Amino acid sequence: MLEYLLIREAFESRGKRQEVEEYEVAHSELLARIETVCKAPPQGSWGDTRRIREYSLILRQVLLHRAINLFEGALSALVLDNVYTMTLAIRGHFETTGAMGYLHKRLESLSSGHLDPEIIDRDICTQLLGRRDRVGQDVPEAKQVLTLLEHVDKSVSKNILGGTSKQFDILTDCYAFLCEFSHPNFHSNSVAFDIDKQKRQFIIRHSEPMRDCEFNLAGYLLISSPIFVDLFDKIGDILP
Repeated sequence: MLEYLLIREAFESRGKRQEVEEYEVAHSELLARIETVCKAPPQGSWGDTRRIREYSLILRQVLLHRAINLFEGALSALVLDNVYTMTLAIRGHFETTGAMGYLHKRLESLSSGHLDPEIIDRDICTQLLGRRDRVGQDVPEAKQVLTLLEHVDKSVSKNILGGTSKQFDILTDCYAFLCEFSHPNFHSNSVAFDIDKQKRQFIIRHSEPMRDCEFNLAGYLLISSPIFVDLFDKIGDILP
């Protein structure tokens, strides 16, 4: 569990005390959706309605488990002034929201009669069991992250922001920016140094606290997490 006393202290030290409540609310919304047991039929034909429903609910809880741990991990890294770990966790949270959005988009297509139930069933199994380190006849290849994000942007644009399916691409844009901090590119590298122009030297920031511009990256959690929760709930409305 998160230690909110330390998180409050971190925000208060930067004059952002009022923002802590937003993270507490977002965190509590995730925790409120926990289910510890998900029943599923041991077998069934591909495309069976009950099978699709129950495995969708399992996948939803699997993604929730990941979303909660990444949310908590990001804020724990913030307390430690570890911007690399924080942004990696936030990026992972966006990927998880992308997976939830992909599930929602596929179930929405099923409910509107645009996709065959067997295709949806196999997609759900791919999301649960897919991997990239060893793909074979019995091991499906995992979905590309950007494919997931493109689907979630369509769901969010239409079902949450009230636009057309291609009007907004908020998660894809945010994810691309966060990736710049996750790889050893300029944004990530800039975390490590200050420049003394007068002396023409780089000052390496070992053991230094995050700068405000880096600390504020935590706010991306408040984009991904509410969208995750909205999609989580909307899936319950369109399950077969």
